[in-house]
Amino acid sequence: MTSRANTSEVSAALKRLIDAASGEQLGKALMAGGLVLEAKAKGNIIRYDFIDTGATLNSTQAREAGAGGTPAIQVGPTTEYAIFGEFGIGQPAKPFMREAFDEGKGAAVGVVAAELKKQVGG
Repeated sequence: MTSRANTSEVSAALKRLIDAASGEQLGKALMAGGLVLEAKAKGNIIRYDFIDTGATLNSTQAREAGAGGTPAIQVGPTTEYAIFGEFGIGQPAKPFMREAFDEGKGAAVGVVAAELKKQVGG
């Protein structure tokens, strides 16, 4: 047996889960999604061979970034020169972060939804 849901049904279900979750539960779910994007970005850094010292690869992480009790996650490197590789400043572009987001956003949203469903019990 299969079921189908349109985008608005999925969005409504996800909104209900978010509304039912505590800040801590939402933060944990967002981190799970952020880790999906982190893995994609690190894979892209390796694929593009954007490694000299390994600092960009090692600094690319999902981090808590919320302010004022609002859960948020930031994913990316902390090296100052990573932007040069991403956008091709002085070298061919190696868009490891943009591609990670484009390729991984669906999976990341799915992981967030699954984590919320597990925690909230919906």
